[in-house]
Amino acid sequence: MSIIEEETQWLRSTILPKILKDGRLVDNYSDAKADTFQVGDIKIDVIGHAEAFMLTFCYRTTINFEYDGKNLQRKMVVKKTPKVPPEMYDSIQFGPLFSNEINFYTTILPAIQKMADGKFAAPKYYYSELHKHSAVIILEDFAERGWRVTKDRVGLSLEHAMVAVEYLGKFHGFTYAMKHKNPEQFAQLTSQLRESRYANEEIHHDWNLSYQTGIKRAAKAVATYQPQIDKEFVKKFSFLIWDYISYGKRRVAPREPLATLCHGDYLRNNVAYKYRDQPEEIFSTQVVDGQIVRTLLAINNNPPEEPLEIMMFDYQTLRVSSPMIDLAVFLAISLYADVRYKNFDAIFERYCFSLYDSYTKHTKDTTIPEFMSHAELLKEYVRFLPYSVSITASFLMTLVEPEDMSPEEMFSQQVTDEEIIEMGMNKGGELVDREVAHQIKEMLELSQRCGVSIDDGIDVDKLPKV
Repeated sequence: MSIIEEETQWLRSTILPKILKDGRLVDNYSDAKADTFQVGDIKIDVIGHAEAFMLTFCYRTTINFEYDGKNLQRKMVVKKTPKVPPEMYDSIQFGPLFSNEINFYTTILPAIQKMADGKFAAPKYYYSELHKHSAVIILEDFAERGWRVTKDRVGLSLEHAMVAVEYLGKFHGFTYAMKHKNPEQFAQLTSQLRESRYANEEIHHDWNLSYQTGIKRAAKAVATYQPQIDKEFVKKFSFLIWDYISYGKRRVAPREPLATLCHGDYLRNNVAYKYRDQPEEIFSTQVVDGQIVRTLLAINNNPPEEPLEIMMFDYQTLRVSSPMIDLAVFLAISLYADVRYKNFDAIFERYCFSLYDSYTKHTKDTTIPEFMSHAELLKEYVRFLPYSVSITASFLMTLVEPEDMSPEEMFSQQVTDEEIIEMGMNKGGELVDREVAHQIKEMLELSQRCGVSIDDGIDVDKLPKV
């Protein structure tokens, strides 16, 4: 039996009846009408790496069924852990990842929707399972409501960036307000979140080698493309982030009063946009007998995409941390320097304005706490730049040059240390080298501008010696 046949049978016989009885498949479910439920055709379309980088097995499914004499259809996205050995499963921390996402949809989201009057955009939740070494979550296919991920995996436009940071400021302002107005409820809602990246004391050898190779490549790229940068600064940066777990655990740890609820992995892969899709009318304008006359010349049925709204999904890395984890990661991994660098001040101001507007709206306060000031947030952004640049150094190459293989194939492939190093030093080519080097330049400039060291807030004496 093929994997598609297995999944079809699993949905038909096991999952759909459960979703029906839970009252999530139809709005008018009744036990008295349960025998009218008949599943018809099921179509499955596996989501590949050409669309987004994933460690999970994901597919879209279109399900036709009959209930209470009506022919109905639902479109869903199924996300499952891949079939990997238990030690690999634990190393990747699939348990905490899926636990956080399930917790978001079943506990945190309903509370957010109540406080936001149901206006918080999120995919509809259908079903989930969490076992020791397997997990699944089923959500609606948000494409049905006009949402979609961008065509580009990286290098988004300024227009995309502005929509993204405005929404992010709105989200963080809301979570700050939630924490300010009802700290006990905030603590209760976030109490079940699990550390999904730095809980293990050891990291898989292959991933650690790849990560540290990325750091060496970044240093080499700086020497080539940004040679004016002091070598001691590059050494300081490399030492700071060298131990993935020790640095990451310390950097993301919640620090008051800045800590709030954050997405934790806010980048292109985990957001969807809505676009203005109406045809563009092209006019000529002239003055005739003292009157302005507009004449329709043509209709462009394929106008440039204009992003209007954005929605987060994939809440597996949800955490209480500094809001700058989200902003720094998005700007590092979703934009290239040609957009981010020259527009940074405008982008940062858009985020801050949205944050303040959301916070004051939901708290009814007229003043902004000092820790949320533009100056203090910019300093905090600098503190998180080594974190975001470390992700660029190890992950950008995968977005620029994605692998065409399933998660199972990716986890089972046997590669030598030499092959890992060769790939880590060269994958993605000059584009990756220039981008990483430029991000280190930006980090240095902002550190000097704000008077904040990149290791501020980190007890470097407790980091392993390199």
